[in-house]
Amino acid sequence: MEIELKLAIAPGDVDAFRQLPLLQQFSSAGAAPPVQDLFSTYFDTAGLHLKKHKSALRVRKLDDLWIQTYKGGGRVEAGLHQRHEWECQVPGAQIELDLLLPLVDNPLARQALELPGLQAQLQEMFTTSFQRTIWMLQLPQDTVVELALDQGYVAAAGRRVALCELELELKSGQTEALLAFSHALRQALPLSPSNISKAQRGFALRSPDADSSL
Repeated sequence: MEIELKLAIAPGDVDAFRQLPLLQQFSSAGAAPPVQDLFSTYFDTAGLHLKKHKSALRVRKLDDLWIQTYKGGGRVEAGLHQRHEWECQVPGAQIELDLLLPLVDNPLARQALELPGLQAQLQEMFTTSFQRTIWMLQLPQDTVVELALDQGYVAAAGRRVALCELELELKSGQTEALLAFSHALRQALPLSPSNISKAQRGFALRSPDADSSL
C-alpha cells in the first residue's frame, strides 16, 4: 500500500520552500537533493475500463529505464492518498501486462487487468512531463519520508496544464509523523492539501465535461 500526502504549492513559493529550515533539519546535511526528469504516458481503453475500476496504468521514463506502474483501490482524504501500487521494468514505452499481472496480488485490482483482450485495447490517454527534486527526510518515530517537488505539466488532446505540487511518501515508520511534518510545512508556507492525482488531472484535461474521479 502506497501512502503519500499531496500538497499544492504556488510557483511563486517554490524558492521559499527550498530555503525552509525544516528541510535542513530533517534531510542529509550538506547533500544537494537529486533532480530527476520524468516523462509518463498513461493508458486506458477507449471506454475507460481502468478508470471505471478506479485504477491507473502508466509507463514512466527515468533516465535510461522504462517503468510500468499500476495503481488501484485505496482511498483519498484531506490530501492523504492510500493506494495499492505495483511496478516493474519494461523494455520500452509500451505496457506489458504479462510482466505486470504476476505482481498484482489484490483480487479487485487484478480483476480489472484480467479483462479479455485488454492488452490490445490499451491506448495512450495523456502524458505528464515534470522535473522532480527529492529530499529524503528522517523524521521522529523512526519515520522515513520521501519529499518530492514536482514542477512541469500534464498534456492531453492538444492542451496542457501546469503542475506544481509536493508529494510526501511514507517509506517507513508512522503516518502520524508524516502528518505532523506536513502540518509544520503548512505553518511555514501557504500550502493546501490536494486530493487530485496526476491521473485525474490528465483525464480532466482530456475530457473536461466528464467525471475525472478515480
